[in-house]
Amino acid sequence: MRKLVIFLLIVASIYINPTSIFANGTSYFEEPVSPIGHVLPMEESVISIESEKLYIDIEQQRDISFPIMLANVRVIYEMENKTAEDLLVPIAFPQPGESSEWSIDLDGTEIPLTGNVPFDPEELIGDDPHIEWINPRTGKKYSFGGYDVIGNSNKLGAKTFEVTLNAKSTQTLTIEYKATLGIDERASLHPIYRLDYLLHPASYWSDFKDLNIEVKVPKRASVYVNLPLQKDGNTYSGTFDTLPEENLILFISPSSGILINLFNSRGIALLALVLMLPIYYIIIRLLKRTSIKHKKSISLIILGLFALAGLDIISHKILGYPVTMVQYVLYVLCLLTLGWMWSRAFSKSAEQEKNSDD
Repeated sequence: MRKLVIFLLIVASIYINPTSIFANGTSYFEEPVSPIGHVLPMEESVISIESEKLYIDIEQQRDISFPIMLANVRVIYEMENKTAEDLLVPIAFPQPGESSEWSIDLDGTEIPLTGNVPFDPEELIGDDPHIEWINPRTGKKYSFGGYDVIGNSNKLGAKTFEVTLNAKSTQTLTIEYKATLGIDERASLHPIYRLDYLLHPASYWSDFKDLNIEVKVPKRASVYVNLPLQKDGNTYSGTFDTLPEENLILFISPSSGILINLFNSRGIALLALVLMLPIYYIIIRLLKRTSIKHKKSISLIILGLFALAGLDIISHKILGYPVTMVQYVLYVLCLLTLGWMWSRAFSKSAEQEKNSDD
């Protein structure tokens, strides 16, 4: 029994990292909406956008505490200067959230960023901002309790650069970068991520048409998108002849393991963890009474499956801060209890077999 206890404690120490629960100062990490989006002319525009191709690839990176979502954005504009002279056009690109790996080029020539300017939210978002958060697993609205950069900020930042557009010609402007997504880990057992791509600034150009959108999301993720995009596997795409009335809003909840993906409620997940003990006890008792030759080995495999199922549940912070640490203690106690049940059942079985041989 002592060896089994030591083994289970070693397993628990390998799979559990208690320091990870404080990675964000709280187990319920809340981040505001992260709006990104369309090029915006900083002066009255006589330039038209003949087409825009928007590609967003949502990348999921594993972290000890929760998955991190990054948006790999690539947007291609066909911009036409219909005047008879070359024009130097100052442009702003809204990106108030964290971003990196910027690349801007005009017809293959690299364009440097020149700075950052503030804008009023109404200038970038329009008169009808999408403040509500939606749980993509249920499709229902809920009240986000954190700080909302769109709803509460006086100014939104935008990166700036300049391009020279030749007279009577159409040129290709390409922008690429990585951006973070907003996250709400408070509302449900599974984190909800949000991305706002601001299409409203396109209305500042002299003309805009032919918008193509393609969004690729992680496999098995639950997704809600406000625009009428068609789903094909894990890709959402759509074509618009004119500018949509709303900005592009995307909510994502990534797939979480196997067992835990069935639950939305922290209470139900906690109940499932507790119910594992009597369920395992019933299974092991039934198995002990069978005549299967390798029932001891089979019972160890079942023990391992229950231990992994418990880890699957416990890794999602089913108890809130500041008592998050308690759930790891609870998991260790469950492991010890499962091991004790197995040891007690099969040690008695071994003793009975020995007595019958004597």
